[in-house]
Amino acid sequence: MKWSYLVRSVTVVLCLLVSLWQTEFSLPLLWERGHYFIDTAGRMFPPDTSFLKASFLKAILVPLRDTMYISLLGTLLGGIIGAVGTVLCNGYINQWKTARIVLKAAVHVFRCIPVLILALLCTFVFGLGMWSGIIAITLSTGAVLSRLGYEDSENADLHTARVLEYLANLLYLLESNVRNAAVLGFVGAGGIGLLLNEKLAWREYSKVGMILCVLYLVVLATESLSGFLRVHLVESETKHKKWQISVVLCVFFIFFSFLTGFPAMSGVNKTALASIAEGVVSPDITMMLSLATDAVPSLLFETLCIAFLGTLGGTVFALLLSVFSCFRFFGFAALLTRLLLLMFRSVPVLVYGLLWIRVTGPGPFAGVLTMALCSIGLLAKRFLIAIDSIDLKPYYALRASGVNLLAAVRWAVVPQLLPHYLSAVIYRMDINLREAAVLGLVGAGGIGTPLVLAMNHYEWKQAGALLWGIILLAAAAGAVSEKYRRSYRLRKAR
Repeated sequence: MKWSYLVRSVTVVLCLLVSLWQTEFSLPLLWERGHYFIDTAGRMFPPDTSFLKASFLKAILVPLRDTMYISLLGTLLGGIIGAVGTVLCNGYINQWKTARIVLKAAVHVFRCIPVLILALLCTFVFGLGMWSGIIAITLSTGAVLSRLGYEDSENADLHTARVLEYLANLLYLLESNVRNAAVLGFVGAGGIGLLLNEKLAWREYSKVGMILCVLYLVVLATESLSGFLRVHLVESETKHKKWQISVVLCVFFIFFSFLTGFPAMSGVNKTALASIAEGVVSPDITMMLSLATDAVPSLLFETLCIAFLGTLGGTVFALLLSVFSCFRFFGFAALLTRLLLLMFRSVPVLVYGLLWIRVTGPGPFAGVLTMALCSIGLLAKRFLIAIDSIDLKPYYALRASGVNLLAAVRWAVVPQLLPHYLSAVIYRMDINLREAAVLGLVGAGGIGTPLVLAMNHYEWKQAGALLWGIILLAAAAGAVSEKYRRSYRLRKAR
């Protein structure tokens, strides 16, 4: 046991050192120029209230309404596709093995491609506008729900438990889709991201601050609603009223449809669709096998290092902030930390990327810092859920018997938290691998930069090779994550 622990520790340290070298991580540079990030963020506050008064309805509310519509419609359509995919991918229901393999392969492909990259692809096929964003979120949501759905349905015993889990996953993805929809405008797929990108480009930071404040309120309202519905979902399980959740979501959809009007879809660009399909089916094999710095293996390795360091950095800060945000330890004072963590979650990833590039310049170092900040909020939220669910009776029993504080925490608290913490970190690493691929849109390193360039220059064979690289890397990370979860379930069952 000690030998295996030593091997794991040495492996982690080596991975850390290699990642620091690959991403050009520099503490002196961060110390010297880190104040530029604080200065730029400080220029966003106080927000430009004159911007709010002059053109609030036209400049903010309309694209914000479109953002909510994109996320809500994409979630609903993705939920329907996910429900169908859950049934068709279930080995107990669909006995046609070949069809199941093909469907599961398609689910894995769409799950592994970042939403923003899907949206960019959709703009080539369906044109600029909301429908590209809606289709991208629909495909991503449907793929995620299909995978979670057929895995849960094959492992769960009760039909009611499967429905409960599916609706809980749908609500969680609704929260995530609101944040995803906020940046779709960066690639012309509708929503408030277009306005946000414009104000960032013109360095009108006080107006950026106003937009981020509005996004903060939207994310707060969405997470509050989702949390309320999840609690209501659990409470209504014995009353068999799960349909109420679907009704609430449909009501919101109808409300936004009334405000927005059903968006018109432009014609499908069949030439672009055929070119993309050809690039995916027959990618540039030379680029996939070459060891050059601009080839797929090197770019994937850089992306992996960015995601690894970003996840590690976010974990360190999330561990501390999750404790200070726990009501069990700090009472009402923890609310301030929770609001701070919500702020971390509400700022789009590309905004962080643009701010850090002003500190480090373009490159993977900016990507690491971006991934770290993006990881803090979501990891702290998962850690907080774990802290709130632990049983403190063993801790109090050890303390009452004279065991010192550190020993009591070590033997009564850490064993309860560690599996949940490791699961959250591995899950976040899986997400960061996909999110790191979109940092190329702002020049923050990784495989995203050449991918976006290849797509914009219509070099679809190169784009296909880079897309397959992202898919294979994300699939490998997902397989490792699933292997850990299964081994943990087996240990727990024993």
